Amino acid sequence: MHRRVLDWLEERTGVESAIKHFFYEDIPESSGWHQVFGSVAMFAFLVQALTGILLSLNYAATPGEAYDSLRYIMTQVTAGPLIRGMHHWAASLMIIVVVLHMIQVFLWGAYKRPREATWMSGVVLLLLTLAYGLSGYLLPWDNRAYWGTVVATQIAELAPGLGPYMLRLLGSDGTSIGAVTFTRFYAAHVLLLPPLTMLLIGLHVYLVRRHGVAPTPADEGRPKKKFYPQQVAMDTVAIFVWFAVLMGMAILARVPLGHVADPTDLSFVPRPEWYFLFLFQFLTWFEGPLEVVGAVILPTLAIVALLLVPFVDRGKMAFVRQRTGALAVVILGPFSGAG
Repeated sequence: MHRRVLDWLEERTGVESAIKHFFYEDIPESSGWHQVFGSVAMFAFLVQALTGILLSLNYAATPGEAYDSLRYIMTQVTAGPLIRGMHHWAASLMIIVVVLHMIQVFLWGAYKRPREATWMSGVVLLLLTLAYGLSGYLLPWDNRAYWGTVVATQIAELAPGLGPYMLRLLGSDGTSIGAVTFTRFYAAHVLLLPPLTMLLIGLHVYLVRRHGVAPTPADEGRPKKKFYPQQVAMDTVAIFVWFAVLMGMAILARVPLGHVADPTDLSFVPRPEWYFLFLFQFLTWFEGPLEVVGAVILPTLAIVALLLVPFVDRGKMAFVRQRTGALAVVILGPFSGAG
């Protein structure tokens, strides 16, 4: 009976052969723990999607009610603090694992021909991950969220030639934000970014499968191995560790919820999430007319540089220990934005 059901599904949908094709893909012999970050990043997105849906069931998406609905989730909804804690901390952990994934690809030189498009789609996915953090930052509608978003809109206003249009797009006048800004941030966070992310994840996975996992020079002449069971087991262990860390943070670390947003509280000093601290640091280095350099020009150049990496480094694949330039960039890069 079991076999007949599977045969019926296979004949009409091809699901069994598709699953087998996915799990029994050939991968290089050198594949191992350093390549688990992609699977963890995908799992992190699924956690964010699920917890976001659960939060939305009790969240009121208007400035006047957002704060109270979030407080209701934290105090009245069953497992509300846990769900919000998971959604909050998973945002940071997702950014960490996406960055680690890109560092691994960069160090191994896995962006080289013919994988340029795979790398570029990964860069865009990193930007989308940051966009989640930016758009979701306002939604608690507390003082921290309000004034942090005001600073973000002021940074957008600095874009040469595009500043006024960016403010209109964000629904802000540059000094305050209201219902229009809130609605557009919520729409971007819930309606725009998720389908874009799923589309790009699908494209990214397709490209990885099309070109295969990048081999190392040591793989030449070695027989390949299957994705299942060894690599699947490693990915599963890594996902379990990531989820255990997330649950520990969600249970033990309280998610902050300050006072309700007060546009008249000019004494409040906004602080961004840790992954945007580098941008605030740039603003302390470049003041006055030079603010546009730190707020817009340097971040834009950094994004362009990431996108162009495969076209600049076109040499042959080499062992990680021989890629001294890449190692120097990864090691010294974080210190360039330290304050």
